[in-house]
Amino acid sequence: MRPFPPIDDAGRRRHAQNWMALAAGAVAAAGLFAVLIALARVPAIGRLFPGAEFYRVALTLHVTLSQGVWFMAFAACLWSLATTRGPTPIDRLCLAAAAVGATGIALSVGVGEPVALMSNYLPVLDSRLFIGAYLLFGLALAVRAARSTLPLPLRPPASLADARLLGLRLAAMGFCACLLMALAARHGVADSVDGLAYYESVFWGAGHLWQFVLVLLMMVCWLELAPPDPRRLAPAMPAGLLVLAAAPIIAGIALAMYRSPLDTDYVTGFTQLMQWASWPAPVILFVLLLRASPRAMPGFGLSAVLFVQGLVIGALIDGQTTLVTAHYHGTIGAVTLAFMATALQLLPRLGATAVGAGAARSQLACYGWGIMLMMLGLAGAGLMGAPRKTPGDLGLTWSVETVSRIMLGIGGLLATIGILMFAYLILVRLWPVALGRGIENEAAR
Repeated sequence: MRPFPPIDDAGRRRHAQNWMALAAGAVAAAGLFAVLIALARVPAIGRLFPGAEFYRVALTLHVTLSQGVWFMAFAACLWSLATTRGPTPIDRLCLAAAAVGATGIALSVGVGEPVALMSNYLPVLDSRLFIGAYLLFGLALAVRAARSTLPLPLRPPASLADARLLGLRLAAMGFCACLLMALAARHGVADSVDGLAYYESVFWGAGHLWQFVLVLLMMVCWLELAPPDPRRLAPAMPAGLLVLAAAPIIAGIALAMYRSPLDTDYVTGFTQLMQWASWPAPVILFVLLLRASPRAMPGFGLSAVLFVQGLVIGALIDGQTTLVTAHYHGTIGAVTLAFMATALQLLPRLGATAVGAGAARSQLACYGWGIMLMMLGLAGAGLMGAPRKTPGDLGLTWSVETVSRIMLGIGGLLATIGILMFAYLILVRLWPVALGRGIENEAAR
């Protein structure tokens, strides 16, 4: 059973196609910046790049496009598919504003001499174009998410489709809460700090809660990729786990109401919330789906493995080393892989030609195993004390850290190839649909 109702309305189908195209375009642009980041960390080759500031600017744009834009544009696609009404002028305006914002973010690297402020979760460029474009994109997604929060089901789910719809509604509500928390934090810090410290304080709480939103969306995708037999897993169980995954968002809101973003308790509270509350629901769901799903689609198992590995590496973190980077590459890579696999499965429902099973497996394996190799490289360098957010010493002296960096470079290139393959598979199929030559039109002939 599918979580999205049949798309019998051409306007609604076209609207979802456009959100999907925006998401794929963002991930393609992020992949190009990832190539530069990976090469900047490879011994000898990294010396060809113009200093550490270039690395930081490229990293900022990669993170912004690969997380902020790609994740939320794909979430908007899911929210669009989950509704039975056609797009309104407000929905179309949100899509147009998001596209303009995403384009501005990507082009900001070429305007002036932007300086990267590497705040956690949402790094930014000290650039008016970047900040303005980011705010425009965020406003567009805020309206899109707010329109997707209701109606919230108040009765037990009658089917797995109802459970997955509940997950999408909870994710939309959680994203709205993240934006409100960022606004509240901005008011709380006022003029107390500026520069990096300002963005760190504004985004700390909201960024942590955003991770719970992504976990919710990943779980919805897992239910799509490994649909369980209803006779072996009642719909109430996945629905309960989705509620459990969303519960920490309420705890985070309560924490923000009683602590200033500048308080130590605020910082440690969100850290501990992430440590203890982010993993039980998805891990339990993974175990249940392994037992109850008769057939899992490509990407499900590797996504879950990446998530668990990211959690294990997270338990080893002791300081600001690349162990932190390895941890979130695992968890964020798991979300990305789940989104990619789901996007490939959704193409026929958008009127596009399906991707062959072999091509889908190759793309997902290239990205997934590339991310895994990156994690191992980052973890090895981190165990040797390599600092995060810097290109590091790129000499040719052989050591555990040097070998780890080589693994990181190879894994990064593999993952980037997987990203570009994904963008190609999606966009090359959506383009004929945009020109009116989709499979639904061919069938009409």
